[in-house]
Amino acid sequence: MLDLIVWLIKLPFVMLGWIVMAAFWFIGVILLVVGAVLTPVLGIGLLILPFGFLFLLVAKLIRKLL
Repeated sequence: MLDLIVWLIKLPFVMLGWIVMAAFWFIGVILLVVGAVLTPVLGIGLLILPFGFLFLLVAKLIRKLL
């Protein structure tokens, strides 16, 4: 019975973690694509690429924590 109560308490936090991880992954991929496309244009993409990598690394860290 106690296991069920712990599982019910933990479930919303795990679901929230998966949603946040998916959102960070999605934002990271979009930033990487935009950065890669804008790199030939005055090197603007080189300023955007690190943020894309950062979002992907945060998403990976959240996935490992879950």
